[in-house]
Amino acid sequence: MTALIDQDARVELELYSTNFSSAHYNSVGKCLSKFHKNGTYDYERAVKFIERNLVLPAAKDYLMCNGSMTQSLRNTFPKNLRMVIAEDIADAFRAEFELGNYWN
Repeated sequence: MTALIDQDARVELELYSTNFSSAHYNSVGKCLSKFHKNGTYDYERAVKFIERNLVLPAAKDYLMCNGSMTQSLRNTFPKNLRMVIAEDIADAFRAEFELGNYWN
């Protein structure tokens, strides 16, 4: 059974993830570009990598800046929500790679 996902939190965190730190976003883009160019790109590993290195730090930063002391990461942005966002971002990266757009 799939858990329901808060669409407002999904949109908010996805926008925050792609815009909160160009260093995080660009480093993820460079790393995934390297694997795609070499032909060793694995979608499932890319989703986990994006969740761990882009979405999770963005969620923590979002809560530090906009959350209250009583909000927890686990309740505000649960793991299944972060994974769905990571899948969306991975799809966007893969679409860029298939067009030949890589990070240097």
